[in-house]
Amino acid sequence: MKASEAWVEWLMKKRKAFDQRGDMAIAAWAEQQQLELNLKARRLARSKMDPEEERRIIAKERKASVENFNNTLKRHTLVLRKRDIMRRKAEEEKKRVISRLLAAEGLELAEEDDKNL
Repeated sequence: MKASEAWVEWLMKKRKAFDQRGDMAIAAWAEQQQLELNLKARRLARSKMDPEEERRIIAKERKASVENFNNTLKRHTLVLRKRDIMRRKAEEEKKRVISRLLAAEGLELAEEDDKNL
């Protein structure tokens, strides 16, 4: 029962991530989940390890996790910037096409109509 609840929760998180950012977010989220699972598995496997060695390894893994998070954040920022630039270009192109069509008819857009587009 707990496994099916976890599966449903995972699917809901996956759907929410996709709705928010698309495939990049899903890949980053899955990557983060895999890293967390690997970390837990290593901790369980190292139960007989020297505590000082374990602290060093955990610190190293945390540092790698922070770097991975920062890299993922940078990738998402770049993707969102690209999306915004593409939207802006599409809007500008739409305005140019409308202006060309109106110019062919001998008309012009009023300033307030231009702002509404």
